[in-house]
Amino acid sequence: MGEWRPALFGPPRSFVLDAEVYELAGSWQVLLEWLPAERWHMHVLYGLLHPLDADRLSDRLDDGEDPLTREEVRAVAERLVQQATGRKWWVAQRLYATLAASWAELDGQLSLRGVELAALLPAPARACNLVYAWLVDGADEQGRRRLDMQLTRPPAGMTKRQAAGAWSPQEQGRAFMDAYRAQGDAGGRSPARVA
Repeated sequence: MGEWRPALFGPPRSFVLDAEVYELAGSWQVLLEWLPAERWHMHVLYGLLHPLDADRLSDRLDDGEDPLTREEVRAVAERLVQQATGRKWWVAQRLYATLAASWAELDGQLSLRGVELAALLPAPARACNLVYAWLVDGADEQGRRRLDMQLTRPPAGMTKRQAAGAWSPQEQGRAFMDAYRAQGDAGGRSPARVA
């Protein structure tokens, strides 16, 4: 997926799980608070979901006869972060951790230039782009490569094969088409936008 797509088109507004559309009505600002945390998945997902859809998902997870697992829900959260940021979820997580840790300095620098950092939070790809640009500003080619290696290194316990297979462009295309079809089946709910 081109990193420019989510920056241009914005983050997804819904996702499909078991042929059901779940609307994302919460603020993407939730990424700043929860994405840097170790157990971020459910916090981010529930922070983004429309309250009725959050209740529906909770009911499914609490239903012992529903085959939906927490692992599947965590995978949905990872894909949403990737779609919203244009980066693997762990790269976005590291960029958001940097943003959270350096907020005062970065906000101050941008304020001097007339840019409000908080205004970029609803656009996760732009927030990641800004942090990345700030990190590489003034770096030589070797420093940039070193940063890229640190950012893209898969998390502990994840193999390179798993990392390479996380949400391929083909999966993104299928998810888009599933969401598009489900949107029509749901009687015209807000369209799914998947980069």
